[in-house]
Amino acid sequence: MKRLPIWEIMDRMQAYGRTFYDEQDGVLYSNYTCGAFEVDFTGTLLAASFCAIPDTSPSPRAAFPDQDPIPREDWPWISIFLDGADVPTRTICVHDREDIVLFFSEKAETHRIKIVKLTENFRTALGISAFTAEGTLNIFQRESHEVIEFIGDSITCGFGNSASDVSHEFEASEENGWLTHGAIAARALELEPRFVSVSGISVAKSSAMPNLYGMNELYPYTDRIIQDKLAQKRGSPSVEYLPFDFANHPARYIVLNLGTNDASQIYFRPDKKQAEIDFRENYRAFVSTIRQLNGPKANIICALGCMDYYLFDTVKSIVSRLRADTKDKNIFIFKYNKMMNIGPDAGACLHPSIHRHQLMAQELVTFIQNLPQE
Repeated sequence: MKRLPIWEIMDRMQAYGRTFYDEQDGVLYSNYTCGAFEVDFTGTLLAASFCAIPDTSPSPRAAFPDQDPIPREDWPWISIFLDGADVPTRTICVHDREDIVLFFSEKAETHRIKIVKLTENFRTALGISAFTAEGTLNIFQRESHEVIEFIGDSITCGFGNSASDVSHEFEASEENGWLTHGAIAARALELEPRFVSVSGISVAKSSAMPNLYGMNELYPYTDRIIQDKLAQKRGSPSVEYLPFDFANHPARYIVLNLGTNDASQIYFRPDKKQAEIDFRENYRAFVSTIRQLNGPKANIICALGCMDYYLFDTVKSIVSRLRADTKDKNIFIFKYNKMMNIGPDAGACLHPSIHRHQLMAQELVTFIQNLPQE
C-alpha cells in the first residue's frame, strides 16, 4: 500500500466548502457543515488519515452549582458516499490521528468516493493529512456546479435534527448536516451547498450573550475558527486570517438566516430599544458586506425561521429600505413556516427535526424556483 500525503494529490481530489490548508502540519481542513472531500479511485482499498478536534464544551446541565463542569469530548461525524449516491455507505465518528477505511473490495473497482462532514464548525474540526491506497487515485474530472451558500445559526447547522428526544442538548452524533434543509434544497436544485454556520451565533457579538464570534467577524474569512484553534494549540500570539476568495468561488444564491439568537440578545439587554437599533444597524451593514464581497449578481435571500420570528418585521423593513436606497433588485425576504414544538417537527432542544428540515427545504426550493431569472 502507498501513503499519499494530501499536499501531493491536491490535483487528484476535490474539496467542497471553505477549505483551509495548514502548511505546518500538512492538513487540509473543511470544517463547516457539509465540508467534503472527493476522489476518483481505482483499486481494492482506500483509507484516509484524519486530524480532528472535538467539542469539549461542558453540558450546561451537567454540573451542579457547587461542582466543576463535567469534562467531555464530542468528536466530528462523517458520512461516506459512493458514485454520487444520496444515501451513505457508512456514517461514523472520527477521532484525531485516526485512519479510516473508505472503501474495500477483493477485486479492483473504480468509484467516486466522497467524505462529508456532518457536524458544524466551532463545535468540531476535521481535516485530512493523507490517503493510503492499494490502487490509484485517478485524475479528478471536476464537476462545475453553481453554489448556494447558507449563512446561519443552529437551525442552518442542523443542531439536534436527528435526535429522538427534545430534552437532548448538543451531541455531534445527532447533528446531520447532509439532512439539513440547506443540503436537501441544494440537491433538489442541483446546486453545490456551501455553509458558513455556527450554533448560537448572531449577526454581531454582544455582551448579552456568551458568544466568541459574531457572524460579521467570520464571514469575510475562509475559516477563522480553525486558525484560532490552531493558534491556541501552538501558543501563537497573533493570527493573520486568510480572506475567503469570493472572486473565484462565487455563489448564485446566498441564504442568510440570522435573527433567532439576536432576539435573545435583545431579551437579555436592559435597554431593549437600543438593542433593536443596534440589530437594525448591524444587520444592514452585514447584508451590505455580503453584497460587496459577492458582487452584484448574487441573489441574497434574507430569511428567518423556523423557530422564532420576533425580528422578522424588522428584517423585512431593512430589506425594503436597502432595495429602495441601493436599487438592488437581487435582495429578497423569505419566511419559513413555523415549526411545532411537539411531534415530528421537534428535535433536540426544540430545534427542527429532519422531518421539519425536509419541509423547510421544500419551501425554499419553491421560493427560489419562483425568483425572477436573468
